Amino acid sequence: MARYDDYHRTVIGYHGTGLTAALRIVNRIEDFRWSDRDYDWLGRGIYFWEYAPNQALNFAKIRQRQYQRKKHKTPDDRRRATEPLAVVACMVRLGFCLDLTEPENIEYVASVYQDYRALMAEMGVEPPGNSRKYRRLDCAVFEYAYKVIGESAPNSTVDTARGIYVPTAGDRRIWPGSWIARDTHIQLCVRNPASLLGTWLHHPTGLEVNDVCEALRGGVARVEREDP
Repeated sequence: MARYDDYHRTVIGYHGTGLTAALRIVNRIEDFRWSDRDYDWLGRGIYFWEYAPNQALNFAKIRQRQYQRKKHKTPDDRRRATEPLAVVACMVRLGFCLDLTEPENIEYVASVYQDYRALMAEMGVEPPGNSRKYRRLDCAVFEYAYKVIGESAPNSTVDTARGIYVPTAGDRRIWPGSWIARDTHIQLCVRNPASLLGTWLHHPTGLEVNDVCEALRGGVARVEREDP
């Protein structure tokens, strides 16, 4: 069984996005967007980088380049492709956390994977696969694990999942054979929005009132300032 304690502690998570969405989140006009893609590696939820604001900003840059390359852009796509980027900081209470730094939880997820494979075989369904970027099998197994945990006992819903991402490609190692890899980070998947205790704008800083008002209206603020 998973080590499934209530973590009475908080961490700071960072979420990279566009400035419009960031300001609307910190001003409580809208909530964080729930990611429900079938290839989210820790399952569906709200994703944060734990104590890693630069990782969050890099992710926002990658997403913006994807919008820039997209054909047949909608007006919202065009805004996302050109607007300033931002990082929202959030105090996250881990609560009931499926923490994958705990050896017991690694073994638990491994056993859930075997049960999941057996269930798919019994149903005559081929499980999804993983590729370099799209972790459909990981997502399916974690979603199955959350379902099993939720059905195992009353009030046992997972609030958060926490895992260390380590790139496996050889070119990410800082030298041949090193255990140190670029882009290694701790990622949080928040399943229970009540775990989000408070948010603030980490980047950019020094916004003018007009910039904020324009972004809150859904426009593109013309921000060229950088964090000091």
